[in-house]
Amino acid sequence: MFEHETHLNQFLMGYFDQIVADIPADRIAERGPGGGHPPVWILGHLAIVGEMGQMLLGGALEHPEWMPIFGPGSSDEVADAGRFAKDELVEIIHTAYPKVCELAAATPAERLAQPHGFELLSDTPISTVGDLTSHGLTSHFAFHLAQLSSWRRADGKGPII
Repeated sequence: MFEHETHLNQFLMGYFDQIVADIPADRIAERGPGGGHPPVWILGHLAIVGEMGQMLLGGALEHPEWMPIFGPGSSDEVADAGRFAKDELVEIIHTAYPKVCELAAATPAERLAQPHGFELLSDTPISTVGDLTSHGLTSHFAFHLAQLSSWRRADGKGPII
């Protein structure tokens, strides 16, 4: 199970690496034009959501103190953003998502069919642990990847081929 989602996430990770390589570490707290999320928040959000995906499937939340800063529904006003290093956030993302893929493949179908219990998505078609896992690996990741890409392009970088 989750072969398609795993392949899509691996594909997205390839783009992630190319996009994030062009974002200077000393500028991750800068907003892009139009008030978009700063890269520090996007990277932190992807990191904590990856850990939440692990937790949903029986793994651990390694940075619970990040939930109010980067978790779902958090503000993108990251106080003292300089305490978060780009390389650390990227490394957590690189660790978390493959672990989610591994856990998802090993999770029993009965568990995947259970309600996820995540209030923010209670009125959506994403209702089960399996649905939320698929969303986290694909559409959610891609949505925030597009935000990083927008920041990068606004900084004058050309298209990624």
